[in-house]
Amino acid sequence: MKINKIEPRGYCQGVKNALAMAQNVLKDSSYPQPIYFLGSIIHNHEVVRSLKKNGAVIVDQSQKSRLELLDRIEKGTVVFSAHGVSPAVWQKAREKGLHIVDTTCANVKIVHQKMKQFLQNGYECCYIGTKYHPECEGVLGISSRIHLIEKTEDIENLTIQSSKIYITNQTTLSMMDTRKLYEIFLKKFPLAIIDNRICNATTLRQKAVYEQEPVDLCIIVGDASSSNSKKLVEVAKKRGIPSMLIENADQLKNIDFSHLSSISISSGASTPEEITDTIIQAIKEKVR
Repeated sequence: MKINKIEPRGYCQGVKNALAMAQNVLKDSSYPQPIYFLGSIIHNHEVVRSLKKNGAVIVDQSQKSRLELLDRIEKGTVVFSAHGVSPAVWQKAREKGLHIVDTTCANVKIVHQKMKQFLQNGYECCYIGTKYHPECEGVLGISSRIHLIEKTEDIENLTIQSSKIYITNQTTLSMMDTRKLYEIFLKKFPLAIIDNRICNATTLRQKAVYEQEPVDLCIIVGDASSSNSKKLVEVAKKRGIPSMLIENADQLKNIDFSHLSSISISSGASTPEEITDTIIQAIKEKVR
């Protein structure tokens, strides 16, 4: 069976920077203890487990905002994840006297900065994102005046009288889905300023998956909670290629590869390369 390894794959620069900062904090005893991580620094369970082994205290709970999670931290150091946090989280952490380590991705910081600028200049601001994703939570926390758009119906139901409209987006979304939403938005609000902020790493990975040679199956290696990994699966399917998300080699046990002549493999921007390598090796052993 032919195995195509799609490039690029694995960690993006933002993830590399966040993990390097996290590891430095855990190694340096001069930081106030304990070392708390407010949510998962990146969306990958294997990475989070590794950080825990090295002394990190992960504060995370489904359906709880970063602001609510902060109530469980009273002293020490708090590490903000690569997804960014709202101004209210920053303020609350400072009021608690916590030492703050910010690993927010540079691309996410730009979204925050531009959203604040346009709000200050009197614009009606919209944001294309996934409601409960931490990156989206951080941006919406900038102001209650930001309109969240997740689907076409949200645009149809949107009532804005001002001609000064600014719209941007979560950095890890599907470039195709986001482009369609922008097209629909412009038809209703032709004077709006469109600021597509899907990061370059996300774009390159999605393009590579979409433009790949036809195969019988495309495997995306990534965590089930990773937005950019799940979007890669969607992109492959839109190309007409069957695709699935695999977190680790154990999940390959019940997959029958005997009827396949070719597969391709890529991974999300928060997936360690060693996990992908392990999965590739496990596939090779299954099809011998």
